[in-house]
Amino acid sequence: MSIQATLIKAVTRRTIKRYGLDEEQLVRHLRKVFNNSPSLTLMPFGVKLNKVNQPGFEGDRLSVSDPQMTVLYIHGGAYIGGVTKTYHNMAARLAKQLKGEVYLATYPFAPEHPFPAATDRVMEAYEYLLGLGKAPEDIVIAGDSAGGGLTLATLLRIRDQGLPQPRCAVTFSPGSNCFPEDSILDALDPSDAMLSADIIRTVIDIYVPDPAQRSNPYASPCLGDYSGICPLMITVSTDEVLYSDAKRVRDAAQKSGVEVEWLERGGLFHVWPVMTPLLPEARQDLKKVSAFIRRHG
Repeated sequence: MSIQATLIKAVTRRTIKRYGLDEEQLVRHLRKVFNNSPSLTLMPFGVKLNKVNQPGFEGDRLSVSDPQMTVLYIHGGAYIGGVTKTYHNMAARLAKQLKGEVYLATYPFAPEHPFPAATDRVMEAYEYLLGLGKAPEDIVIAGDSAGGGLTLATLLRIRDQGLPQPRCAVTFSPGSNCFPEDSILDALDPSDAMLSADIIRTVIDIYVPDPAQRSNPYASPCLGDYSGICPLMITVSTDEVLYSDAKRVRDAAQKSGVEVEWLERGGLFHVWPVMTPLLPEARQDLKKVSAFIRRHG
């Protein structure tokens, strides 16, 4: 594990990880830490950033001059917060490596807009890209944490609505289960440097307040039938509370015959690939993500 990873883990444990917050306190806390991105944007040469504000899509577009591929990226933030600016460094490098473009989508947050508002908005974003004339085989859907869960939900919705699947999909530490096993969460809690078992349980109550909706595969994608879903890459740290969520998605997808590329690392933290270019492990693994995407052309 790199020195940078050790430092980031120390900082996130101090600034993000919390216990005992009620729903209102957790919303305030996570919006404070996730909506005020401290990261400095270091754009690689040849990548341009533009804002997009259209009826079907709001967010950012980072692109090379003649993009050959399109990534729809759904940011994380526990379905409660997050800003696209946090992802400019990673998205710009992904665009550069793929000779493509990355659309960073915004979506409505809980508790003001609980499930299924976010899934509806991401589905609109995919339809927006199809409406621009993007070929589905040139589109990749990707996301981290809550955005990983939304990515999986969108793949299931695309299939269920009879639309063409994208080329492939990538999820970093996807949140995918509204019915976590307490014993597993509690066992992983001490090693997770960012999220606590407490946070996960409270986020579920905030995002899907109606218990009857929690078994919907769009809310708990690990419960879905993945028949007909595109190839999928999953990255996860063995130290994080969402490790079991990622494994359940992998198992469900493989059971349905979906090709899954699995990348796990010990000693790292939740959604580490997002931390490029500052983190050496993120730089290494983003190249693996790009290779996975290129391979499925």
